[in-house]
Amino acid sequence: MNAPVRRGVRHTPVRDGPGGSPAHPLVTVVVVFRERHSVALRSLHSILEHRDYPFVLHYRDSQSPPSVRRELEAAEARGELSLFPAAPGTPNQQRNQALQAVTTKYVCFIDNDVLVTRGWIETLVTTAERTGAGIVFPLYLMGEFAADRIHMAGGKNHLSEKDGRIEYNEEHLFANAPASRITPTLQGGDSDFGEFHCMLLSMAMLREVGPLDEAYLQVNEHIDIAMLARQANYRVIFEPKSVVSYVYASEHSPYWLCDIEPFRRRWSHEVAARDVAHLSSKWKLRSLQSMTSFLNRQIGSMEPLHPRPREPLAEAAAVDNHAYPYVHSFPLLVRQCLANGHSPQEIAELNRVFDVAAELHGGSFRGSKKTFQEHVVRTASVLEVHGAPFDLVKASLLHAVYMAHTTSGRHLAPTARNRALLRELVGRRVEAIAHAYAAASAAGPRQAPPPVIEELPIVSAQASVVRIANDIEDLLDHAALLERKSLKQFARVHATHGPVAEACGYRALVAEFAERIRLAEAALAPGSQDPAAAAWLIELLRQRSPHPLLQSHSLAVRSRRLAARVVRKLPRRGIPLPLKLAARKVLSPFGLV
Repeated sequence: MNAPVRRGVRHTPVRDGPGGSPAHPLVTVVVVFRERHSVALRSLHSILEHRDYPFVLHYRDSQSPPSVRRELEAAEARGELSLFPAAPGTPNQQRNQALQAVTTKYVCFIDNDVLVTRGWIETLVTTAERTGAGIVFPLYLMGEFAADRIHMAGGKNHLSEKDGRIEYNEEHLFANAPASRITPTLQGGDSDFGEFHCMLLSMAMLREVGPLDEAYLQVNEHIDIAMLARQANYRVIFEPKSVVSYVYASEHSPYWLCDIEPFRRRWSHEVAARDVAHLSSKWKLRSLQSMTSFLNRQIGSMEPLHPRPREPLAEAAAVDNHAYPYVHSFPLLVRQCLANGHSPQEIAELNRVFDVAAELHGGSFRGSKKTFQEHVVRTASVLEVHGAPFDLVKASLLHAVYMAHTTSGRHLAPTARNRALLRELVGRRVEAIAHAYAAASAAGPRQAPPPVIEELPIVSAQASVVRIANDIEDLLDHAALLERKSLKQFARVHATHGPVAEACGYRALVAEFAERIRLAEAALAPGSQDPAAAAWLIELLRQRSPHPLLQSHSLAVRSRRLAARVVRKLPRRGIPLPLKLAARKVLSPFGLV
């Protein structure tokens, strides 16, 4: 493991072509699936765009969705790459399979979520040729290049002896440091390890040390190959002049529905623990690595979507627009959540979201003469009963926050400032769902279902599930009829959002929605015996003639006055985000934020 590094390796001369570039490619670039498909085309275009240095490009296609597959096949038809189908497997399994088709002096493995920069591969190959290294790796950034954030500028092994055993831990040098400040001072040279985000390996070295160890299922495979290389006296070189960045999921680069299953196969605490144990056993050391925080962040980056299993009796319950298991008050919603096993911490989060919703919607009424608070609570109850993840339940309380044409007349403009403030109050995920809900509603119910549901961003699918729950609540007690809503509009929502919700596992929710639409249609049919749908009653309840005295003392007016008093006490140049209490009071529909 700590053997001296071999230097002065002799190289086979390579004839230069025009401009000093090799006449024949020295390297094969192999793209391997990492954890998601949604950024694969951006990564591919980045690689093809920076192809001023010749290389062979192999692409391991691991069950790509249709749009990605079409683009890969088109690139293959243009002669830009060779496409190899790959069944789901561990990263090292896929890399070992790829090695069978490599005939060049070097192979460069790169994940399908990595963006590259000019000269990235030429710099790696030049460094390998100059030093005789077995492994050369670049400077890794993370996120978009504009984020200016280093993931790793070389890796360092920390070894110590305790009780007769070697203890090991790893370090990512300059992790999270600003790239613009650190990069000018970085020096290339020997390093303990790189990562498979992007790694150039000598085929001669691989033939000597054997194939990549497939016992590593999830983590540590990069540490293992670096140890093998150094044990065989090959150098492991960090080359900072080559720069790449792996793009993690974000609002601007979201997960797709098709990413959920491969992501879940890719990451787990149990598998990581086995990999750490295998590293310890193989190299006769005690690994002190803790994957807990990394995996918590990694697994937590995937938005929850699928419902929890439901009880068979609840699944088979008859649908009735006048009798239903949904609650209309917040205390009852809390009791419902507690009965379903939600923790005190989750209830506290729900309470915080409701406070924001209450401040926004105040005592306002919908066209059905239900309060807006009652509407959002019952929408949340629909999702809770159907087993939706808690983020969706919380987001349903704020689903109308950005909608300019709500019947409450109270909303926020989705400006960057308002979105940042709401994220501070209720969390990134809840705010993102509310924003996606408003965007989908703005597109209108006439929009066609997405051509490929599996390529829909998860947050958009979450918004579709909330929309179905919203419309179910509208149909309870035939309240939608009082708002002059057309049942054809509900049918269009069912056709647009229903297939998405079904693909996410909400078949019972969608079926209930269809049945409630049918019941509302039947209630309006000639000869209906439903007294709540009688034409005279509907017209009576639709009438609006508030007395001026009641109007002047309404809750809405008092809420406006309260908000105005709070605003006068706040700094004139803005609302500091840490002042959550004051910010919650000032979140009003009157342009005060």
